Amino acid sequence: MELEHPKNRLAEKISFGAEIFTPSDRLIADYLLRAYPLSLLQNASEIADELHINTTTVTRFFPKIGYRNIKEARTDFRQDIQFMVNSPLDRFRTQDQEATGSADSFSRVMEMDWSNIQNTLSVLREESVSTFFALIGDHSKSIYTLGTRKEFALAYYFFMKVSSFRYDTRLLNPANVVDQLANIQPGDILVVFDFRRYSRLHEKACRYVTEVGGKVVVFADSPIAPAANLADCLFQINTSAPSVFDSYTAGMTLINILLFEMVKRHGKDLEEKQARLDSLFEQFGMFKFQQEFPLKIESDRGDRE
Repeated sequence: MELEHPKNRLAEKISFGAEIFTPSDRLIADYLLRAYPLSLLQNASEIADELHINTTTVTRFFPKIGYRNIKEARTDFRQDIQFMVNSPLDRFRTQDQEATGSADSFSRVMEMDWSNIQNTLSVLREESVSTFFALIGDHSKSIYTLGTRKEFALAYYFFMKVSSFRYDTRLLNPANVVDQLANIQPGDILVVFDFRRYSRLHEKACRYVTEVGGKVVVFADSPIAPAANLADCLFQINTSAPSVFDSYTAGMTLINILLFEMVKRHGKDLEEKQARLDSLFEQFGMFKFQQEFPLKIESDRGDRE
């Protein structure tokens, strides 16, 4: 299933009036698409200031693409805008607070998580999967992983698992991302997890990596995520939940699917890295049963004899 970007509808509207556009109209059209959907949150004077043109020119633009004014355009795209800006508090205030039994709550959450997994896999594109493995399989390039706040959990999980195959995988610390980004070289890969309400840091990091010739892999909850516009490889993850907090179960599942395929494709890399890790674990006595359990077996065997 091909994933269509929601702003294509706006692009279609704009294309209808393109023949009568002035040079200023073309500036406005380009800006609306480039900054969509946040551009529709601005008023006419703010857009005019951004583009250094007259406010009247912006006001006259919208009737040319089928709207009476910018407010009507904003209403037409309100679902996209609302998805981006709604906070958990907003969702809490509008959520049905009717009490339900715990069994019913468990069922609702599980059903929605299962639906998220199915919907996530239904839009999984072979092109994205192929691009992902082509990038990850290039050992001449380093991999950097970024996620802030709630996204950090998925970013850390991804980093830990990919580190099982690669020696040059790094988890970016949100406290000093800029310092670490300075190490990125052309061709290096930035993997970003970007969910609403979308950290500016994610978008800026993606833009910088693109500018220095790196590649960007984005896991996002919507193709309207700011980082998605900068992705060389995009995975969309459904995050719907019956509570005020989004669910990232489908994101974990998608990572597990990609890891399963990585084991098949890069088993030798995994074996080599894991052998070195196991040797170090034993040397440092990392795990309780790594040393005690074999000794207990020998002891039990002696008791029986």
